[in-house]
Amino acid sequence: MPASPQPSTSATAITTAAPGWTVTTCSPTSGDPVSAPIVAWVLVPCTDGPLGDSGHVHPVFVLDGSTWTTDEFNAVFGYGVEIVPPRAATP
Repeated sequence: MPASPQPSTSATAITTAAPGWTVTTCSPTSGDPVSAPIVAWVLVPCTDGPLGDSGHVHPVFVLDGSTWTTDEFNAVFGYGVEIVPPRAATP
């Protein structure tokens, strides 16, 4: 199996996130479980994959006063980040 492509560090596209999207992880300041709002989605290019040019979409979330993508957060803190979609509207 080929190695996973390595994403670039620059985003090629960004869009706002719809209300209600969040991530759950651990706060780096307290270690407690937290939920943080996703404020945007970014497309990060990936050019060394088996299929050539492609990209990965990452959420941008705000936690403890800083903005992060899941890859950045995991690289710095080593915590898992789970994306949580909004709850379905009830009629």
